[in-house]
Amino acid sequence: MTRGGAAQKLRRTKFGWIMGLLLGAVTWLCMWLLLIVGQLGAPHEDNVWLKGAYSVKQKAIGAIESGPKILAVGGSATMFGVDSQELKKLTGLPTINFGVNAGIGTYALPAMADPFISPGDVIVMPIEYMLLLWDGRPSYVTLSWTLEHPEFLKRWQLTPAVLGLWTLSLTRVYEGYRGIPDGYVNLGTYGPHRLGPTGDQLHSSKDQQTSGQLERLQRLKPTTPLLERLQVTKVGLNEWAYWWGRWRARGACLMIVPPPFMKHAVYDETEWQAFFKAIPHRVNAVGGYYMGKPQQAFFALSDMFDTAYHLNAEARVQYTRWLAKAILSRERNCT
Repeated sequence: MTRGGAAQKLRRTKFGWIMGLLLGAVTWLCMWLLLIVGQLGAPHEDNVWLKGAYSVKQKAIGAIESGPKILAVGGSATMFGVDSQELKKLTGLPTINFGVNAGIGTYALPAMADPFISPGDVIVMPIEYMLLLWDGRPSYVTLSWTLEHPEFLKRWQLTPAVLGLWTLSLTRVYEGYRGIPDGYVNLGTYGPHRLGPTGDQLHSSKDQQTSGQLERLQRLKPTTPLLERLQVTKVGLNEWAYWWGRWRARGACLMIVPPPFMKHAVYDETEWQAFFKAIPHRVNAVGGYYMGKPQQAFFALSDMFDTAYHLNAEARVQYTRWLAKAILSRERNCT
């Protein structure tokens, strides 16, 4: 064989190898997609407590006869941080705590609240920073919720969808086919059995905090590795801006407020100060209305229950009174 013939054969071999690799990748991707599609909408134990919590909150909304209401929308910082009965007493408006786990994601949380927002309502949003400034990387909780509720996929952008396909575990897909195990009961810290009639988290006072929960709080570190991502991302803000525009057009009064957040000494450093100072401006730039400053909702470790966003019952009253003043202030004039 001539040298030219050998080179040509080598090129054909390389081309065949590359085409085979591409065909294998496409085949794998198609099979992976078919596996996922086959269990879309199937119930999963991850979501049992979330669906139960939403059921409590939706029932409370249905019990309001007429007129404007306060709807507190956000993640579990809202669920733990807002005392709806106290807020009703201070403002005169019926109040529902619509907060659940922030992990279900920026696409799902506002969409779940949307059907219950009416003209004249006051929508208070103590949105966690990772939820407000989401960078498009879906968490396991986000993926698990979306697999059971694929209707939320219609607003997903390409990057989060690709990242979701890449990070979704085969175990979670298999569990979707398996379904909820017989006899499964959720008796953990979160769920409808731990909620008051208007959606507030119960059993979260200082004397109900376990030693394990306190130790976890003491070990919590500042989210320093995430700082750069939070500073440059726009995916979360743009998604929330869509819903803010929709609700404002409907005649609701919107207030984005700082969520309760456990203070670390590092947050006094220049880089962190600049980050927190920029949040109101970033929210207002996309059509939101940010009330107050993040630092106004910083709390000591002794005020937290089990995470950096979860207030204990005693500190919840303090935070709720601050919310009431913001709602009643002439600056926003929501009432």
